[in-house]
Amino acid sequence: MTDYLTAAEAARRLGIKPATLYAYVSRGVLSRVRAPDGRTSLFGADEVEQLARRGRPRRPAGVADITVESAITEITGDSLRFRGLDATRLAVSRTFEEVAELLWTGEFRSERAPWRARPAALAAARAAQAALPAGTAAPRAAPGHRPGHGGDRSPPAQLDRPAVIAAGRNIIAGMVDCLPGDVTSAAGESVAGRLWSRLCAGNGPDLGPETGRAARRRG
Repeated sequence: MTDYLTAAEAARRLGIKPATLYAYVSRGVLSRVRAPDGRTSLFGADEVEQLARRGRPRRPAGVADITVESAITEITGDSLRFRGLDATRLAVSRTFEEVAELLWTGEFRSERAPWRARPAALAAARAAQAALPAGTAAPRAAPGHRPGHGGDRSPPAQLDRPAVIAAGRNIIAGMVDCLPGDVTSAAGESVAGRLWSRLCAGNGPDLGPETGRAARRRG
């Protein structure tokens, strides 16, 4: 059975900083696995020991040992990961809503109900836009901005996790749905599909039907 070291233990054995340790991973000098929680990095004790005996590898010219890692995001010289998953793969295999839920909760939600802004907040935002002079940019505040203080006269904000996540869905959906466009034509679509419908309505960019369908599917 393979023994593993944490990032701190591996860095200490090699006499390097944690950022350098992750740079070794991105350069293929050292391999790692994910702990059962899907976020913590583990390193094979034997491999770390072999590297320690060989000595510190030389860095290729022009390559910086820069790695930024948090509980949610990992950025290296050639990759970006969210919750341990490659961001590029997520972009082509998951919807916008699925990735957002992953960032917020650490897991993919099984339900796929469309995100919707609260009707009263959405109506208030549209009314505010309609009152603006022609050519004026839309207000920066979206429906649901500062939960509990919007035009829907909702009660004071709740800051427990489910309430904050619900507010996030409401804000993002509202930013899209208060834009000018045909609401009914995209009523059942994802956030990305509804945004595409509005951006391409009237004088929007004409990138062809295939691109639009891909945006709606990918969400």
